[in-house]
Amino acid sequence: MGSLELSILIPTYNEGDIIEETLRKIAAALGPVLSAKTEVLVVDDGTDQLVEVVQKSKSGMGFRAIEVLRNSPPLGKGRSLARGFERARGLVVGFLDADLSTPPSYILTAFDKISNDQTDVFIGSRRHADSRVTREQSAIKDVLGDALSRAVNSFIFSGGTKYRDTQCGFKFFKNALAKVLYQDLVAGDGLTDIEILIRANVLMLRVTELGVVWSDVRESKRSLRRILWGELKSIGAIVLHYKLFSETQARKLKLAAEKIHS
Repeated sequence: MGSLELSILIPTYNEGDIIEETLRKIAAALGPVLSAKTEVLVVDDGTDQLVEVVQKSKSGMGFRAIEVLRNSPPLGKGRSLARGFERARGLVVGFLDADLSTPPSYILTAFDKISNDQTDVFIGSRRHADSRVTREQSAIKDVLGDALSRAVNSFIFSGGTKYRDTQCGFKFFKNALAKVLYQDLVAGDGLTDIEILIRANVLMLRVTELGVVWSDVRESKRSLRRILWGELKSIGAIVLHYKLFSETQARKLKLAAEKIHS
């Protein structure tokens, strides 16, 4: 059957109504040869019929395997992904949002660059000069995103590599590195993206940030209040662990990376 080359994680929250179409579009973008060497892990925080939908439709998709990891109680996006990366077996691993706001064709670009050792981490960017946003998100999210980006680059990433867009829901990695980057997270939900890029800087990994086509296809089903409260807590945890106790965190990360490469 050949080696398992790619693991794709799809974080979901009550997206049973779109998951079958999402899987079909990903399979079409990969083509039959790569799909047959790909596992899909749907990491789910919801309570809808998603599990049943995937079970009924997965046999005709052409993937090596499709599995749903449903969390009970919910873990939040970041820790759902951490659970998925711990389980992932492909040489290249990564995630994209269930609504395919970033087209799945970019998976091929990420896979090519990582599998050919041109980079360690590949992230999509909506704020890159080469990006093309075809449908803007809500004004308040855009304002909050700009404010977060400025704050993060001026304080969290001060003195290191800075990123135009930490929050785009499209990131791929070498498998062993993903397991280190997502191990023992202190941040939850969306700000896990910031934490793993801090960790990538600490480990001096090669990160490729590429402009992508992006469309806000589907509004988040989580309330803005819940998102903001979760992000405030995560920012506090990130500042505490990576600014006040940065040397301790750096030692932990480097030890984890050394174990994997030994």
